[in-house]
Amino acid sequence: MRQNLSQAHRDAVNRSRRVIVNYDTNFGAPSVICPLAGMEIDRLVKGYFSMIDEAGVQVDSIWWCWLDGNFANYPSQILPVWELPGYQKWWDAGIDPVQIFAEETKKRDKEVFFSYRLNGTDMASIVPLSKPLLKEAHPEWLIPTWEAFQNPGYWNFTVPQVRDYKVSILREVAENYDYDGIEIDFSRVPVTLPPGHQWENRECLTEFMRAVRTMTLEIEKKRDHPFLLAARIPENLEGCHFDGMDVETWASEGLLDIFVLGNRSFDVDISAFRRITAGTGIKLYPCMDDHHASDGYLHPPISVFRGVFANWRHQGADGIQTFNFSNWTPVGAALLGWDAIDPVWAAHLQVYREMAVLESLEYKDKTFVAERRGGGHGPTVVPNPEDWTTPRWMYFITNMFAPLPAALANDGKADTLLKLYVSDKLADEAEHIERVTIRVLLSDPGAERLPSNQRLQVVTVATKAHTLQNIPPAVGIGNQIELRLNNTLLHPPVIEEGWLVFSALPNQFAVGNNLIGLRVTDRAPDAQAEILIEKLEVHVNYHKPTSGTESLGKQ
Repeated sequence: MRQNLSQAHRDAVNRSRRVIVNYDTNFGAPSVICPLAGMEIDRLVKGYFSMIDEAGVQVDSIWWCWLDGNFANYPSQILPVWELPGYQKWWDAGIDPVQIFAEETKKRDKEVFFSYRLNGTDMASIVPLSKPLLKEAHPEWLIPTWEAFQNPGYWNFTVPQVRDYKVSILREVAENYDYDGIEIDFSRVPVTLPPGHQWENRECLTEFMRAVRTMTLEIEKKRDHPFLLAARIPENLEGCHFDGMDVETWASEGLLDIFVLGNRSFDVDISAFRRITAGTGIKLYPCMDDHHASDGYLHPPISVFRGVFANWRHQGADGIQTFNFSNWTPVGAALLGWDAIDPVWAAHLQVYREMAVLESLEYKDKTFVAERRGGGHGPTVVPNPEDWTTPRWMYFITNMFAPLPAALANDGKADTLLKLYVSDKLADEAEHIERVTIRVLLSDPGAERLPSNQRLQVVTVATKAHTLQNIPPAVGIGNQIELRLNNTLLHPPVIEEGWLVFSALPNQFAVGNNLIGLRVTDRAPDAQAEILIEKLEVHVNYHKPTSGTESLGKQ
């Protein structure tokens, strides 16, 4: 049964959220890596808001993530508290950063959420704690998994006591802090139900969501102003079902206000979520993580960000969320005492300035890519593409449905078919377009023994969680590969820095999904291994404006 929501609540749901920043305070306020507990609080705030406060930034909502969910860096009666001297210094002075950061966010006229990692790791290096972790007393409430951070296992939500415990943690936050809402982050870690039986136990997560929704609406009534609920879920319905999330019921019963879709996947099934949320008022925000990145696209050129975000907005997303972005300028990093800063901060700032609405991306260079499955994490959690096995622990964060790498059949009888979404109306914008190319990166194990001067240039495919280079094909490979775009045969490619580059015309593209077929036309009869498509990208280059510049990020 759907909840009766007040008009004020519905108005809050309908706020503009062009860009939501999920701000991981694990890495700074304070951090496992660089503890800042006890720092002069005004300095901490200036450092952490340094990018948000930059001119032209179009961030409307900040969701603060305060550690991994099984211990607290705020005064808690429920969770074990991380008892660093710096925290005690703050608390003795009446300073609670969890509250101050909420207040500072609202001072900037931005919405603020508390992002809670539902099943985070225990981070064994977090010591001292005010009391033992509850897991130590109840190992029977856990799902043993891979070894990570000396973690004994993850919470099993088929256990009613686990669900009650988690609701009590969230209730304490809701009662003690003036946030606009809470996000339940199922991606950290999505092993919440016994593997292999997730969908059979889906009612357990639904019961949990009902309990959280009931609690947040009770708090809303007491506070007499809206308190919203969001959940980060897999990027498609099939992935939700794999992980035991009956999101159709969550939507039909109005158990939340916002779906955050995915974590690092470029391909998000926004239309499916639009279908199940029709008439509910639930908002949709696909998410990009630029740390546990889509395989082969860690800190990509700005044109890749544009392609992904333009596709999402074209498909009907209400906005975008970023996760694990570099949210500090050099000035902010200096305030925090850091000698070095991630060099991608400038590209991330450009994202915050220009990716908020589809119109701001018009006539800007874009790259549309076919994704690679797996990668981006340690292989104990997510298999790498070159050692791919079907994940059993979870769907979330695996990019399990991604089409690459894909093999080309040696007999050349059938095309290898790939769908690629292109949001730009290239046929209508032809006069503004300088060049459109389809770039293909191949690996050919059959050419591995050839001398280097008879092979194409080696290209790095991926760097996160595994360092992977392609197996360069023979120099003449371009004469053996056909590419069809929506069944139109393109001219043979040229070779650029180890890539096969096919020229295309704007009017050969459809708006939305495009069908790209590749085929080997001349493979040796005794060939054993198949050629692999490692990467496939559509590059759209627009004529540069006569004034102004796009100086941030690689073009």
